Amino acid sequence: MLLFADAPAWVTDYPISAVLLGLVMLVVGAEVLVRGAVWIALSVGMSPMAVGLTLVSIGTSLPELLVTLTAADGNAELGMGNVLGSNVANVLLIVGASAAIKAFQLKTRWLELGYMLVLTGLACLPFLFGSELARWMSGLMLAVLILFLFKLLARERVARKLLEDKPRDPTTATGWIVHLVLLVAGFVGLKYGADWLVHGASQIARDFGMDKAQIGVTVVAIGTSMPELATSVVAAMRGHSEICIGNVVGSNIFNIGAVLGGAGLLHPFAFDSGNLIVTLGLAIVSTVALTIILRKANGVPRSVGFVFLLTFFAFMAYSLWSKSPT
Repeated sequence: MLLFADAPAWVTDYPISAVLLGLVMLVVGAEVLVRGAVWIALSVGMSPMAVGLTLVSIGTSLPELLVTLTAADGNAELGMGNVLGSNVANVLLIVGASAAIKAFQLKTRWLELGYMLVLTGLACLPFLFGSELARWMSGLMLAVLILFLFKLLARERVARKLLEDKPRDPTTATGWIVHLVLLVAGFVGLKYGADWLVHGASQIARDFGMDKAQIGVTVVAIGTSMPELATSVVAAMRGHSEICIGNVVGSNIFNIGAVLGGAGLLHPFAFDSGNLIVTLGLAIVSTVALTIILRKANGVPRSVGFVFLLTFFAFMAYSLWSKSPT
């Protein structure tokens, strides 16, 4: 089942333009959606970390969800590569670029970091059991995500009781209407951006003989990570480290729990795991490294940010120029 209709003729005729326009639509759509979501969340008294872990990360993970659902029928390597490559990009590119601009200082809790590690481990299941994302695997991923959200909301309720006397900024009916419209407009932008991007990237893969897994972990993964990058860099520059790290950690959680979980439940698919082993390994290593650094350093130093960036660019070079096994 395809989430979207077949690609318009202009997409297959001008695939590079479709990819570029899709990227623009993804970035703009996510930015608009996140603006509306953050305003609404803060208006009802959520903490900055919870905003990053939930509404911001959900909004910026929608491109991965839509692309993976679109790619599940006939472009499985592109879809799986998109999720794994996006998680690599979230840690190495987004945290790296944000920390290189301004070092993070914050305390994180084991709740979000532990679930990020658990779900990263669950992403190994399709590789261990026949190179196929089966419904039971996706159901397990989705169940872990729901448990995480339940525990996060419980933590927020406790924190809100402790801060119930804290004054909030006044809101108006007009403000609510405007920001709800932003949510809808953002989702529309993400829908069409993901559609054009995946079809354009698939056409490029066919035209130039590139492997779909390579396209997934490079062009598509970076493209669908642009919302996270834009959001996190702006948050870092403004000193909102909780939203920045919450966005990255939450996006990695949702990419596996919601994107692979949702895609596998709707449309289980098989893929060539050999083309994605390196990406899976780097996703695991980078996730563990981020967890250790956040816990030991209470943040991310600028030096670590530069190391993350260099590692990411080395991975991109490897992905583009290495020969995929046949």
